[in-house]
Amino acid sequence: MLAAILGVGIQEKPALESEIAAGTPPTVVATPSAENRSAAAGWHDGRDWMDQHSDCVKLARAPRHDLILLGDSITQSFGGEGRRTGQPGRDVLRELFPGLRIANMGISGDRTQHLLWRLGNGALDGPAPGAYVIAIGTNNIGHDRPHDIEKGIECIIGLIREKRPGTPILLCPILPRGHLANDPARIAAQLVNEGIQGLAREPDTYWVPCWEPLLDAEGGLHKGCHRSDGIHLTEHGYQLWGRVISDSRSGIPAHSPESGSLE
Repeated sequence: MLAAILGVGIQEKPALESEIAAGTPPTVVATPSAENRSAAAGWHDGRDWMDQHSDCVKLARAPRHDLILLGDSITQSFGGEGRRTGQPGRDVLRELFPGLRIANMGISGDRTQHLLWRLGNGALDGPAPGAYVIAIGTNNIGHDRPHDIEKGIECIIGLIREKRPGTPILLCPILPRGHLANDPARIAAQLVNEGIQGLAREPDTYWVPCWEPLLDAEGGLHKGCHRSDGIHLTEHGYQLWGRVISDSRSGIPAHSPESGSLE
């Protein structure tokens, strides 16, 4: 079923062009990233993308987590085990989720196709967590059409539902970006969010309404929430986003890993 949704299966190596159905957008083709980022970008010791993925697989296979965070650099900067630099959200995570076991599997630069590959290659191993938190798609903006980004996120949700039935999924919108309301990247993000919000009507999937708290009354970025690039968050931004995640989590039933169902 999932292979039909993706157009190609989850693969251990990039699909050859001849193996991809005509018209299939790259957003749904599971592909490892070619990124090779430095420690300054939060990739500890300057390790490459595949090493970061291996670290995430080790986290997935560890004893059960209450939350697993999946995403890109915005998620990665919540901090946690394996994240030695670029952690403006670290203290927020500890403050808002005291005593919880949290695995941060955000990797800088990831697009939907990269997260799909990770999920199909070990990131869903190990015991089912209490819930997944997903925030992905901002790095696709400028490369892919909003509808195609929406399809990539839909495939991610579909894969988790298939492999982890009954596990709650907290789906975040693409966070506000661009300093002005009419920024083309902001408009593209809004279009994607309008398309994916309906996914939260499916079983075990919950929408995290964290768009509005990060904006002011005029539609600009809320003062002090974003770094100068208008994309990445400050500690204050993580406080606002984290509170909405916490509130959303408190509204869902606990997950029973033994039965694979909700308690």
